[in-house]
Amino acid sequence: MRTQSFDSEEQLVQAVVACTKLARRREYRVELEVDAGVGVADLVLAKRAPRSTEGLRALGSVSPRLAVLLSLSLGESIKSRQELADKLGSSEKAAQRVISRLSAAGLAAQTRDSLDLATVKTPPFERLIAIEAKISDWQRVLVQAYRNLQFADESWVVLDHAYIRPAMAQLERFRIVGVGLASIDRNRGLFIHHGATVQGPVSLGKRWQAQAVLASRVLSRRIVSRAV
Repeated sequence: MRTQSFDSEEQLVQAVVACTKLARRREYRVELEVDAGVGVADLVLAKRAPRSTEGLRALGSVSPRLAVLLSLSLGESIKSRQELADKLGSSEKAAQRVISRLSAAGLAAQTRDSLDLATVKTPPFERLIAIEAKISDWQRVLVQAYRNLQFADESWVVLDHAYIRPAMAQLERFRIVGVGLASIDRNRGLFIHHGATVQGPVSLGKRWQAQAVLASRVLSRRIVSRAV
């Protein structure tokens, strides 16, 4: 059967979403165009962690760039405005503005001599899978997929099956960087050519930034649903 190409990248993205549903990955929510500070990922599959409502509320109320301050490893090590300034690489005045934002969200308590940042013990999402869906430009999309490993547990490139041959000829490039390669045929569905390496996020900061972006979306949907 002749391969029928997709008419647009948007159509391909919707096919990826449909394949995810067919795979019965109900524990994952599909989020489109997620910006975790390394470029905008076309799709992110996000799996909620159990008993993480408190973390969801905290991260959903803070600027994504500040979210890493709520991590146990970083937040518990900061006990003063000067220490916060040192971590941020900023002036104490700038650090104070950050403290004020966190305090307004109920995530920081400050006295004259000390600073106590709220920390999130259970991040709201225990697993993130990033996907770049493009018709054919595998070289450009592989670069973005590799960047997505800054925040994602695994990263994939999904191409139109009609244009998969050039990427298949360079499959070793995908293996070296640990990015998975798949393609979708409009008639025959999904093809897996190389599985992604599960290696965990490279950057703590970008991981927490992604967590905050996704948490904010969840909270926004809840607000909208209550208003309807």
